[in-house]
Amino acid sequence: MKLASRTASIPASETLAITARANQLRAQGKDVIGFGAGEPDFPTPRHIIEAAKKGLDDGWTRYTAAQGHPDVLKAVAAHLNGQFGLAVEPGQCIVSVGGKHTLYNAMMCLVEPGDEVLLPAPYWVTYPVQIQMAGGVTVPVSATAENGFRVTVADLERACTPKTRGIILNSPSNPTGAAYTEAQLLEIAEFVKARDLWVVSDEIYARLAYDGFKCRFFGTLPGMAERTLTVYGLAKTYSMTGWRIGIAAGPKPVVEAMGRLQGQVTSNPTSVAQVATIAALTQPDDFIAEWITAFDARRRVMVQRLNAIPGVRCNLPEGAFYAFPDLSAYLGRSWRGKVLANDWDIINLLMDEGLVALVPGSPFGAPGFARLSYATSMANIEKGLDRMVRVLGEVE
Repeated sequence: MKLASRTASIPASETLAITARANQLRAQGKDVIGFGAGEPDFPTPRHIIEAAKKGLDDGWTRYTAAQGHPDVLKAVAAHLNGQFGLAVEPGQCIVSVGGKHTLYNAMMCLVEPGDEVLLPAPYWVTYPVQIQMAGGVTVPVSATAENGFRVTVADLERACTPKTRGIILNSPSNPTGAAYTEAQLLEIAEFVKARDLWVVSDEIYARLAYDGFKCRFFGTLPGMAERTLTVYGLAKTYSMTGWRIGIAAGPKPVVEAMGRLQGQVTSNPTSVAQVATIAALTQPDDFIAEWITAFDARRRVMVQRLNAIPGVRCNLPEGAFYAFPDLSAYLGRSWRGKVLANDWDIINLLMDEGLVALVPGSPFGAPGFARLSYATSMANIEKGLDRMVRVLGEVE
């Protein structure tokens, strides 16, 4: 059978590939420390699991409306309004099979062939692939560590052309943990209005912020409700990665188009995951504060230890659970005669010789950097950084 040509340009997910390789080594009995997966190490809260069990007994085992069960959409709208001030009705919301599926639906419904989409870099690895799958053109807009990995309006203006149609924002960011202040978002909003653009605002890490930082949803800014599709989800905040529930909310014509597309691709997300969604969004979630306290402690230790490695520089992230150090000081140097030509060489060296798994910066649009998830135990962080210190200490 001959594959369709479009499949040749779809790369495998680098983050999943790193995790898969680490798992293969573990299966061989190797003690691998994994900093690759963007997945909380806490279990799904018990009340959510119990709600799903009860849902099975109560018959949540059949099809629902493709856009989501009405009770789920009602809970989603109430949560987004009450928690973040996003004024949406249930008919402006959709639940899909995870955040990736939500974003794929969005790109397929917003991007015409040849459309240019501005993408602040570093960016999550899946954004440019999904833009490409929709026939669009990704226009990276680079942000530097010195600027806190946040693009400015001047950066965006330089990247704009007559073909520019939209922008994807992600704050707090995967992979950098950078978060935009309200003042910075207001400046971008004025740019969006002046250029008549749409915005996909990925807010999946919005509740995972530190030092009292409060995330402002882009869709709540003046004049942005009609221009912004908000992407949200349960995976990161509620430790529900495997439940596969993604959420979008925004202009009704866009959401309805996403519902029609979804109706032809997956139909509804899993029914029992939808009843778990109701529990997650409507019942007390005091555990989140405890998790953030734990993430915060890990964040500080990881960043402090990374910055203590000669030549390594790492910003303190404002949100999410990733550190994004600059390892470029090791490029062009050698380990036992082997030259480290790129960040993949560094990551492979650390995996092979240190049994520690990182994700290289290149797939995120930041060659020479690496992403480390601190959604793991403090013991693993200390052990993994010890190994990094040892291996990088042997680089000449």
